[in-house]
Amino acid sequence: MKTKHIIIHLVGEQIRNQVLMEGLERLGFDCTAYTLNISETILTLVGFDDKPDTLYSQYFALLENAVTETTYLNMDEMISKWSNIIYNKLIEFKSGEIYLSG
Repeated sequence: MKTKHIIIHLVGEQIRNQVLMEGLERLGFDCTAYTLNISETILTLVGFDDKPDTLYSQYFALLENAVTETTYLNMDEMISKWSNIIYNKLIEFKSGEIYLSG
């Protein structure tokens, strides 16, 4: 599997996990122990050696946008859409190092 496809797949799984976590939290469950913590792996696969807080902030903002738009009824469609959007944005960040501007 190409690195691009792996990254897109992992981003999708992180979106799926976050949607599930937020749904369970709305029902009153404490899900902090079940967080899928793969953002560092994703950013490393994209090629980031340095990972400042601003990069993580922008990445998590993109994830939050995806989760906000994703429901159980449109999950596959939104995961596909947002995984690609986030991948392309990360590549843009990497090529221009624009995340450093905050």
